Amino acid sequence: MRIIQGQKTKITRAAHGITYDPARDEIIASEPLAAAILTFPGGADGQVAPIRVLQGPHTQLHRPYQEVVDDVHKELIVADDVSSAILVFPWDANGDTPPLRVIQGPKTGMKTVVGVGVDPQRNLIVAAADRGLYTWDHQGGLYIFNRTDNGNVAPRAVIAGPHTGISSPWHLALYQGKIYAAISRAVGVGGEYIRPYDRSGYLPKPGCKGPPNLIGGPLGFVGVWYLTDRGDVPPHAILKGARAPHPSSIAINPADGEIYTGERDTNGVYAFIVPRFFAPSNGFTPANR
Repeated sequence: MRIIQGQKTKITRAAHGITYDPARDEIIASEPLAAAILTFPGGADGQVAPIRVLQGPHTQLHRPYQEVVDDVHKELIVADDVSSAILVFPWDANGDTPPLRVIQGPKTGMKTVVGVGVDPQRNLIVAAADRGLYTWDHQGGLYIFNRTDNGNVAPRAVIAGPHTGISSPWHLALYQGKIYAAISRAVGVGGEYIRPYDRSGYLPKPGCKGPPNLIGGPLGFVGVWYLTDRGDVPPHAILKGARAPHPSSIAINPADGEIYTGERDTNGVYAFIVPRFFAPSNGFTPANR
């Protein structure tokens, strides 16, 4: 219907996180290659300049991934994987604006923070990150903090461990006390994507017999946990399959019982109708996982 593209947009190779803020009808995109956050009007189309560009040394942005807006407290929360930090800005921050708060340091236990969500009612922030201080056999975890935490602070709780299945967490969403997290495979696990073409993108590699198997190795999934979970807790609901083998981004539509994921290997966007994922807390049982 509409495409935001072109030099005036300042969009680089890829936006690693896109958020829609319905309260202000704005589209917010992270630009990891430019260490920036771009904001567009919700109805933007074509070569439209961003209405705000958050960028500069005082922002402490290095490679921002997912961002989320807290409309209750008028804040923009950003996950930055290079600095292994959660950065909190005023929702309308523009230019070289320093963050209001930064959750970062060895006590946080986080490394390469790529996903973030906020629950304004419960005053909680959840981050998806690889392991740091807290180490298990698997690589990643979900880290739960107080919304107003600042500095080198320990999380309230960590969901991680072999029973969680969290190897390489990506984006997440929060809704009514639940965490919806996109979990991809860990880098280096069997079936890693290997380009069948040379770096120029034109000729097949010597001996190439066809496209690679994009669905090799362990499958990723969308998992659901409660904000009250602690430790090595299996997901209470799982969305998994070869049609969308490795989800990296996620958006939810509870009103219609739908989950949308972006899939990195097939370059697709998938929609699933799973109303039971949004049922009350007692809606999850072993039979309907």
